Amino acid sequence: MASSARDNKKAKKVITIASKADFDKTIAEAGNKHILVEFFATWCGPCAIIGPHLEQMATEYEDCLLVLKIDVDDNEELAEQYDVNSMPSFVIIKDKVTLEQFAGSNAEKVQTTLQKFCGKPDQRKSALPGPSVKPAEAKPPAKIMSLLKTVTPPILKPSKSGDKK
Repeated sequence: MASSARDNKKAKKVITIASKADFDKTIAEAGNKHILVEFFATWCGPCAIIGPHLEQMATEYEDCLLVLKIDVDDNEELAEQYDVNSMPSFVIIKDKVTLEQFAGSNAEKVQTTLQKFCGKPDQRKSALPGPSVKPAEAKPPAKIMSLLKTVTPPILKPSKSGDKK
């Protein structure tokens, strides 16, 4: 049981799509999330280079994004449907609508495009709803101070006559 918990932590966030039916089901179940689809080939060098960046982005944006990988050699129908003619190619989809499509292995371009639709990861996390906490005030308000003075006896200072020499 402990090893499966460890495996879940290492689980990849990028989903590899095996078929058109698998793709259609994943799109239908995406809910309110954006979907970044990478069309790749196993023999494509630039695709291999951008892979780790996609894993990182899938983790950073997991609350608003699904990242899918589709091997064009195994899924020619999907590659044709999205007019893929270079790799890696990317498509951003939401609610079954293609929002943007571009090609190339520039991780910064992918990141910038995701930010356009999902915002920056640090901005999204700070915008999450939660309890509003007001910082403690440096000194208590005047009303509290006046109440404290009325109920708290003054601190007595020892008199000089009571001092022992």
